[in-house]
Amino acid sequence: MTTRSILALCIVLAALGWVGLGSFTYHNPPQAWNRWIALAILWPTLVTTFVPLVYAAHLLLERRDGVLARAGRQGALAALFLTLCAWLRMIGALNWANAFLMVTLFVLTDVLLAARESK
Repeated sequence: MTTRSILALCIVLAALGWVGLGSFTYHNPPQAWNRWIALAILWPTLVTTFVPLVYAAHLLLERRDGVLARAGRQGALAALFLTLCAWLRMIGALNWANAFLMVTLFVLTDVLLAARESK
């Protein structure tokens, strides 16, 4: 698949994911299983939302080699961060310290993976 078709597929899947997530949360009460299902829908929706955005940001910064793989990795990490924040908010454990530690962890993970990739 070409980069253009992958990005187009991401945009379509993101739109479908947001419609599905909105429909699911509108028609189902916030019970325990429904929260887990909503989180399971949220992560791939966020990934497919972030990949084209991060790809465009990398193109604006004039990075040309391996952009799609880097955008996929960074989109997945950002989606995981937001999904974990939503889960921590659901259980009442989200605070600034937890958010800062998670951001630090994900930034370090991305830096280490990028350093490994560049070798």
